[in-house]
Formats: sequence, C-alpha cells, structure tokens
Amino acid sequence: MTSYDYILKKVKGKILSALEIREIIKDTVNGKLSDVELATFITAIKIQGMTNEEIINLTQAEVGTGNLFDFGSDVYDKHSTGGVPGNKVSLIIVPIVATAGLIIPKTSTRAITSPSGTADSMEVLAPVKFKSNEVKKMVKSNGACIILGGHLETAPADSILIKIEKKLHLDPFGLMIPSILAKKMSMGVKKLVLDIPCGKGTKFKNADEGRKFALFFKEISKKVKIETECALTNAIQPIGHCVGPAIEAREALHLLYDYKKGPNSLIEKSTDLTGILLEMGGKAQQGTGQHMAKNILRSGKALEKMKKIIDIQGGNPNIKPEDIEVGPLEAEFFSAKSGYVTDINNSIINKIAKTAGCPQEKSAGIELFKKIGALVKEGDLIFKIYAKNSFNLEKATEIFNASSPVILGGMIIERV
Repeated sequence: MTSYDYILKKVKGKILSALEIREIIKDTVNGKLSDVELATFITAIKIQGMTNEEIINLTQAEVGTGNLFDFGSDVYDKHSTGGVPGNKVSLIIVPIVATAGLIIPKTSTRAITSPSGTADSMEVLAPVKFKSNEVKKMVKSNGACIILGGHLETAPADSILIKIEKKLHLDPFGLMIPSILAKKMSMGVKKLVLDIPCGKGTKFKNADEGRKFALFFKEISKKVKIETECALTNAIQPIGHCVGPAIEAREALHLLYDYKKGPNSLIEKSTDLTGILLEMGGKAQQGTGQHMAKNILRSGKALEKMKKIIDIQGGNPNIKPEDIEVGPLEAEFFSAKSGYVTDINNSIINKIAKTAGCPQEKSAGIELFKKIGALVKEGDLIFKIYAKNSFNLEKATEIFNASSPVILGGMIIERV
C-alpha cells in the first residue's frame, strides 16, 4: 500500500497505525504527496478526528523527520491555540521570562487563520529565519529568541501541512496538537504554558469547551514528556487595541518602553501567562508569579532583554514604537450614535484586517479605539483601518460598513 492508500483509510474513518502515519509523514517531507492529497488528509482528520494514540504517533512521526535541539533539562515555552485578534503577548512574555533567568527558545509560525502570528509581528522588529547553528549560539548567549520555527527544519512535515491548512482555512485538533508538541519537543522544551482563548470566533466558544481541550492536551503532552499548564483566557474582544503585524509590534514596544502606556488587557494577559512560567520554573512562589512579572516589566529590564533579542537577531535594538510604519492609506470610522460598547465581533475584526492585507502586508491592520464597557458619544472615533493599497482599503471598508464589529447597546437586540 502507498501512503495515499493510508490517507483514504482515514477518509473512511479507520484508525491509522504508527507505521501508516510514519509513511504519510515521510512521503510528505519527501514531496511524494501532492497538495490535493495532503488536503484530503487534512480534511479527513477534520471530519473523522484522531484517537489519542494516533495523535501521539503523529507527533512522534513529525519529530522524527527533523532537527532536534538540546538546551538543557529546563527549557520553557508558551503557545496559543489562537483565534483572538491582537494576541501579541509573546513579544512581552519572552523577554520577561528570559530576564528572570529561564531559557525560552520561542519558535512560532506565521498566522494560519488570524491576521498576524508571533513570527509575523517579530519580523517587523528583526529577521526570524535562522539556521540551526545560529539559533544555538543565540540561545546560549542570550537565553532566548523569537524565530520562525518552520525555517529550522524542526518537524518539517508540519510546515508543509500548515501551508495547506491556510488555503483550506482549517486547523483540526488532530493536527494542531501534534503541530504544537512536535515543535516543542524538537526545541527541547520541557515545560509549557498553553494559552487557550475562549469566546466567539475562537476554536472554543466557551470555558467548558476550552477546559475539555485543556485536559485532553495535558494528557497527550504528558505522554510525550512535556509538563503543561493550560490557561483559559478571555477572548471576547481583541488583546490591546491593535491588530496586524506592524501595528501589533508597535503596541508591544509601547508597553515595553512605558508600562503606563500599555493597554490593560495586554498587561494582564502577558503577565498572567508569564507568571505561570515563572512559578513552573521555581522563580516565584505559587500565586506570586504575575506580581514578579509586572515588576520586571515596570523596571525596564524586559525592554533591555528585548533589545538584546532584536540585536542578536539582526534588527535595530534602538527601534522606537514611532519608527514602525503602518498604512500608508487609512480610513477612519466614527460612531453614528451615543451609547456603551456592549460587544465586539472578533470574527468581523479578523475579516476586516485580513481583507486590508494582513498578514502578507505587514503595514496593514486595524486600530480599535473603544472596547467593551466604554462610553461612546456620537461622532467619536471608534475604528481605523490601515492598508497599503486602495483596493484592499475599499474592500475592508465595505465589510465594516456592512457589519460594524463594534456593537453599541440599545433596545434592539438584533436586526434581521
């Protein structure tokens, strides 16, 4: 039988053996499977699902085809299941964790279903593509990096599958879990905090769904010897006020330079997750990790560490938030009435940002001026779209006009 025969077996809902999964992954890496055949595999997993054993076997198969790193017995990382706009927290977490003395070789992907991934935003500040020997030197000298994992040939099958997933707009759990764990195993990660955003427009509509996934993920990660703590996080609206590679990098820098300028949601989420890692690493007592993280952030030490990370990766360590360009075209939107913001539609925000050009056009994005609970007066600026060309700006504007993502309270529940 060929690996495509095994894919067809999964299409029919059959369970794949470890050998069959290894053959599929091997042929994926060797280029023996076409995009259509791989799309069939991804779709079959989305529809038929995967057993625990299949997920573990797929994780190990992906690890077995790529490079492996060893940075010691205590290596840390953070990952997110995604879905919430503006989730640039890794740009804050990594320098704080490294400042505290923990090793954190942060690898990430480009955005799959969101307007910007960590690698997309970091690339605004510094290069993210490096060879294995370069990464070893960076982590050895600085204890941290923020790079594109796919360029390292760690779990190369995963990078190939992600490209197809992007085109399909699919990210099935049966592939997402091996994708996360295979890359962490390849980088020698021993302790992980998994951010699970819960809310409309994410992979988990509510905390109950997120909790079930967390328990499932912890069970799988334990089997591959990665200690994991999961954090269910609020995803009812964007983290911070900005969505898009460049504008998110700018917002993160604003916080690193001046704690008082940081949006509260970005401060709380990034230090909450950092605190868990600091407690897992024995740097803080249980329940005090976030306090320690905030102190490091306030002190300016996280900024200095981020400058070193940017410098060692070939960027300008003295870059300021105002140096980061967005647009150059923009469209502003003002409230047609007064009221309080009662809801934010993340799905529409993601759609507007991607239509504006994200993540391919790094200078594209959106800025949200009013969030849930804010008082809005008629005529207030509530939203701005940035784009590189007029066509994208026009199309993104049409989406906003047809269905505003900023919902003001009133007597009408819904317009049908």
